Amino acid sequence: MASTWELEPDIEVRVIKGSEAKFLKMQDGQIVLVWNEQAIAVSKILRALPISDPWRYLFVYDTEGNEIGVIVDFKELDDASKETVREELERRYRIPKILRILKVERLPQTGHTRWQVETDEGLREFVVPGSEHIYTARYPRIFLVDEDGNRYEIPNFERLDPRSRRISIQYL
Repeated sequence: MASTWELEPDIEVRVIKGSEAKFLKMQDGQIVLVWNEQAIAVSKILRALPISDPWRYLFVYDTEGNEIGVIVDFKELDDASKETVREELERRYRIPKILRILKVERLPQTGHTRWQVETDEGLREFVVPGSEHIYTARYPRIFLVDEDGNRYEIPNFERLDPRSRRISIQYL
């Protein structure tokens, strides 16, 4: 039997009002949404606008990948729920900041680029599938997305050291 939040998938957006919902973190790390007299295991919480409005329009999904609903404004949640949701979003949307670019090379068979960088979390090497995975609309702030969907940020390209800028400029 379908749960009440699954009655008409993809037809309407179900708004999860902060005053009517509680997010709990179980001892095993599982997040549970208590809403409409139901306890629903949550698999993920995603931001609709991760850069421009990261704390509004948060989509919540159950463990089968079904959309449960949307939290319009994070501030409406109670303090314990805010902490649970904040921890999940910070874990999911952790974006290492690139401090230096050590090497960039184009892979001959695919045209993808392999980046070797130093981030605020240590040395990283990753492959960017194409120019559509390099976001420069907020220049000098630049975002790179690797082939696994991981995001990296160059907070200010113009403040990188001259060698890093010279190595990478032709790939941006």
